[in-house]
Amino acid sequence: MILQEREILIWLSHIGGINLKTIEAFKDYFGSLAELWNVDEKHLYQVLDKRRIIADKITQNRNKSYLEKIQQKLLEENIKPITIGEDHYPDKLRDIYDPPYVIYIKGSLNLEKPLISIVGSRKASPYGKWAAYQFAKELSQWGIGVVSGLALGIDTASHKGALENNGYTIGVLGCGIDKCYPTTNTAIMNKMIDSGCIMGEYSPGTPPLKHHFPARNRIISGISDGIIIVEAAEKSGALITVDFALEQGKEIYALPGNINQQQSRGTNLLIKDGAKILLGIEDILEDLEKKYPIRHQNTNKAKGQLSPLEEKILLTVKEGQPSIDHIAYKCGIKVNELSSILTILELKGFISQLPGKTFIAN
Repeated sequence: MILQEREILIWLSHIGGINLKTIEAFKDYFGSLAELWNVDEKHLYQVLDKRRIIADKITQNRNKSYLEKIQQKLLEENIKPITIGEDHYPDKLRDIYDPPYVIYIKGSLNLEKPLISIVGSRKASPYGKWAAYQFAKELSQWGIGVVSGLALGIDTASHKGALENNGYTIGVLGCGIDKCYPTTNTAIMNKMIDSGCIMGEYSPGTPPLKHHFPARNRIISGISDGIIIVEAAEKSGALITVDFALEQGKEIYALPGNINQQQSRGTNLLIKDGAKILLGIEDILEDLEKKYPIRHQNTNKAKGQLSPLEEKILLTVKEGQPSIDHIAYKCGIKVNELSSILTILELKGFISQLPGKTFIAN
């Protein structure tokens, strides 16, 4: 029986306990993955560095009926696997450390749009949940997707903020995507499949084991353009996502919190170590607009949400073709603070910047 590499990779991911390094070792030793279907167990034992359990699982499950069960399960659950050898495997994941050699998807995966991860404590405070929901809501209003891990607390609030405001959201799971963990988020997960997607590297049927969750965090940060940390204790699992994000060169945004609250200690320390202080959506938009053509999804709604200072700046721009220095003087604001507000007004479609750092109203 001759199998394509794609079929072998999907089969191996169902065996479990095999990462990309092992896949490469198989290729080096046997010449191709297809040989795994026929080789003697003693050779598997040697390549696997004496991991007898995995070698036994490979030999016991390399049969047509096992393959047919896998294919039937994927078909029944409408799960789409993508292997690392395929052209449409996401470039954002291909370049990270230890990329998953198979990802499983339910829903519509869109990694071409701007994506921001929102992560934090499972035991979030009411303020933390509010902030996560609010940032997800505002990101959605700007057409920016929200990525999180479908866990309790901050993750749940983030997904809700996107879903309840017609946004796009991705949930990266630490178990097979035919399962929902925690089960209380089943309704949310089903909505995500309809208007976004869930994804993960674990084959259907894989339980939510403890060590899966730190590993899945590299995928959360890998597909994102930046990471928002809302609340995290000093040794929080959410900070593992930050470590992966830093390795991947992603921007870190930390929400400052109460110094007397344990759940804020991790985020406050991140700020101390150089993370960007997150005070408003404009802190993120300024960075994303360098890579994406970002526009507010509802111009009329945006016009009704101008702050008094934004209104004052807009009126000043309407008076002529002022320079940034002139606007700062007329409005009594520092140039560096004004620059952020002008960026937001431009993204909302109220003004345009001309050569020479002058502005006109649209």
